[in-house]
Formats: sequence, C-alpha cells, structure tokens
Amino acid sequence: MIRPLHPLVYFRRNPARVAPLVFVIMLAVMLVACVVTIVDSIQLTIYTLYGYNRYLTGLTPRNALDIPSDQIERIRKLPQLGALYPAHSYQVLIKTIFGKMPFPIFGLSPGGRRMLLERSHVRLIAGRMPREGQPEAAISDDVARNLKVPLGGVLANPNSLDDYAPVPIRLVGLLHGSVWLGITSKSEVDKTSPFSFVGYLAFAPNASPAAQRALDAAIERVVDHTQVRVWRFADLVHETESALSNLYLILNLAIGIIVFAIAFVCGLLANIYFSQRLPEIAMLAAIGYHRGFLLRRALGEVCLYCLCGWVLGGLLTVGTLWIIRAVFLAPKGLLLDIFDPTAFVFTLPLPLTIALFALATIAFRLASLDPVSIIERR
Repeated sequence: MIRPLHPLVYFRRNPARVAPLVFVIMLAVMLVACVVTIVDSIQLTIYTLYGYNRYLTGLTPRNALDIPSDQIERIRKLPQLGALYPAHSYQVLIKTIFGKMPFPIFGLSPGGRRMLLERSHVRLIAGRMPREGQPEAAISDDVARNLKVPLGGVLANPNSLDDYAPVPIRLVGLLHGSVWLGITSKSEVDKTSPFSFVGYLAFAPNASPAAQRALDAAIERVVDHTQVRVWRFADLVHETESALSNLYLILNLAIGIIVFAIAFVCGLLANIYFSQRLPEIAMLAAIGYHRGFLLRRALGEVCLYCLCGWVLGGLLTVGTLWIIRAVFLAPKGLLLDIFDPTAFVFTLPLPLTIALFALATIAFRLASLDPVSIIERR
C-alpha cells in the first residue's frame, strides 16, 4: 500500500495537472535527441563510407601517376607489412545529408579483393563477384540504393558527370557489412583507364587493430611525403572531428538555450502547481511536518515528472526516428542510427536542470511559507 504522502499519490489523483509538465519534458527530450542524432548521422556516414580505412593503409602518389619504386621497396621491407596490393580505381559520387561525397570502386587483383572483403567483414549477399578483365563491379547494397542502380544495371558510364568511367561498368554483385565497399577488376581499369594514378592498399599480417595501427605508423615513418600520401584511419578521425567542431559548438549552444528555456517553463509550471496546493502544504506544516520533509516530497514529485518525461521522450524519439529512417532516408541509402547513445546523453541535462530549477523555486516558496495565515484565509 502506498503511503498517503508518497509522491505517487499526487500523480494518481491529479493526472490533468501532471500530464502538461510531463508532455513538455517529453517533447523537449525528443527535440534534443532528434537534432543530435541527425547531426551525428554526418559522422556516421563518413565512418561508414570510408570505414574500410580501419583495416588497411592507403597509399597514393603525389606529383606523379605512380608511386616511385624506391618508396615501394621501403614499404615492402617493413616487418609490420603483411600484404601490399596495387589498386587502380574508379570513383562515383554518392548523395549524403550534407552533399555529394566521392566513393571509390577499388580495382584490385582477385587476391586483393578477397583480402579487402575479409578484413572489412563484408560479404556478398546477391549476384556474383566481378570477373577478371571485365567491366563489372560489386558494391555495397546501401550504395546501390543511394545511386538507384539495380543489380544488372549500369553503375558508371562515359556520359555521366558524377559516375564517370571510360566504358560502361555493370553492377553484378551486392555486398553487405558494417562499412561500404566497391570492387572491380584491376586489369579492366588498367586497360580502359591507363592514365589515372595507381595507388596501393597495405594490410597488416593479421586482422588485429593494433597490428594495422603499427603498420600505419611504420609506413608514415619510412615514406617520402613529397612523393607518397598515406591514408590512415586516425587521420580520417582527426579530419572529421576538426571539420565538425564548429557544427558541434553550434549544436551545444542550441541545446543549452533549449535546456534553459524548457527548465524555466517547467520551473514556472511547478511553481504554479505548488501555489495551487498551498492549503495542503500549509496544513501539513501546521500539524508538524518539517519544511525539509515537504521539500523532499516536492523533489520526489519533480523527479517523477522528469523520469516519466525522459522515458516517454526517449520512446517517442525512437519511434519518430524510425519513421524518418524508414520512410525518407533508407530508400535513398542515407544513414541514421535511431539508438544513437550520444543523442540520449545530450538529453540528460534536461531532466537534471528542470529538477534543480523547479526545486529552487519551490524551496524559495517554502522558506517564506506562513501556514497559519494561509489556514486563516481558508
């Protein structure tokens, strides 16, 4: 049995007064979480689009069409190196929330293709692998949806500005995994596009992240950076965080304004509800209940407001983002994580600030409470 002065009693007996405050908190949580999730989709897209860089070290020439042989020999002598494959690639442009981004279709030997798929944990889910020497490609299923290219359709052709290839490249296989990949035959790219630069993909002896990071560092030390560009995942992370730093600053300012405004509104609402209950509070004070007890009781009620609003807001956020992803984004191959933990972390200041703000206003009213005069007026 619930004690008569338990905070839940007020919830059960006054749902019409409780609902508006919970609804405001719920909408605020949904607003903050949705905004943060959509902004985080930028980072999610970059790490999915170029996430294969976790599992390899990319090498491209500078001021030349090929990397000098002496630089390649330095890399081959490294004890941290497991395998080195030349890559001669095409590029297509995919659409993202923040504009078009280049997506490489790696022209690799059969052994290089197997290594890349194995290390990236990507598998073939439909169709087949491209045949050696043929104008064919396999790409991730999300990329195919993004480009609106069906299995068997033309992925790139000489007439396209965004998806150019010297000859029509047909999509023969769909891949799936945690990162996006595109693969084709290197001999076919060598034959049809001989003037584009040739790079290399370097793999560590085993698939452990530590081994690949050690290879990154070793290659970075031995190559001449005026002749070779080294593509490391650590650099991708640094460049992404640097590029998004101003956006996150604006996001933090916007969330701060939202939190303050909602906390102020909820504090006023809590103060209004407290004023409407002054006779009840005065009666409790008059019969001997200490102001500390009354304040703890008010804090318990406010915490219940905030907990209900935060939980319902989280459920509403997941439902809203699921609809947005299913209806608007997934058909276009755009990414959105509806369970983004960062988004829910950003909502935590809301219930905490609301509770503190409401508690401060109620504590101020309790400090000046005169129960005798209130009872006499009643």
